[in-house]
Amino acid sequence: MSGNYENQLMSKPTYEVHYKVDKDFKTVQMHSHDFFEVYCFLRGSASYIIEDCKYALLSGDILLIPQGKLHQLDIKDSAETYERYVLWINSKYIKKISSEQTDLCTCFECALKSKSFIIRNGAVSQKVRRLLESITLSKEDNFGADIENEERIKTLLVTLAQFFLQNDQKNFSYGTSNACVSRAIDYISENIDKDLSLDSIADALFVNKYYLAHVFKETTNTSPHRYILKKRLVLAKQLLEKGQPATEVYSKCGFSDYTHFFRAFKNEYGITPKQFVKSLR
Repeated sequence: MSGNYENQLMSKPTYEVHYKVDKDFKTVQMHSHDFFEVYCFLRGSASYIIEDCKYALLSGDILLIPQGKLHQLDIKDSAETYERYVLWINSKYIKKISSEQTDLCTCFECALKSKSFIIRNGAVSQKVRRLLESITLSKEDNFGADIENEERIKTLLVTLAQFFLQNDQKNFSYGTSNACVSRAIDYISENIDKDLSLDSIADALFVNKYYLAHVFKETTNTSPHRYILKKRLVLAKQLLEKGQPATEVYSKCGFSDYTHFFRAFKNEYGITPKQFVKSLR
């Protein structure tokens, strides 16, 4: 699969596995997906940001990115070869292949609960890499390939969940973060439908607004204003998916009027809210 897929939509309703090797790859803007992502870093010079957590990537690192979470790849040296596997997987498909006893979303739920979105473990990394490699090498039109690959997806998700469930938090890896930025992000999430000017956030946190703007940009690679806009749009998509009308959604997400919401939505996703709703059918 070709192209700078990091910002693309899924073309399948189940899952996709991408293996890519690039030179002169550019930093990807902060974005989110309507699906889950498992990212396996093989080589390169890069960091990865998930919300307020920044990870300096090492070969073999596995990142788990829940749907709706803002994230960004930050290339440190584009002259170095950038190699990775990425699995995109639809939440409905995960539910379909789960059992009563085993919820295959567990690995993502554990990552969210622990705020540890990275697995840095050699044995897990090798197993995940072998499974992703097997999927990319299999020919989809071969007899039994679909069943074999589904079993590989199940094994991969079970492996990731078992790592979280069988280890104490002291064995988890954490990214670097800034306490002020973490508090700001929590405040934004709790007040997404209210006025979220830089002044109002700084006043609520009892910090200098210029300091807040500086450390926020330094930590997340984006401005508070841009981050808030993206969070509002992520929430808007979630509410639209639940069947709420766009004419009500905009105010629940903190937009001052529908026109502002409409323009921001189309600018971010390339389609109108109405077209997005239609695509869900």
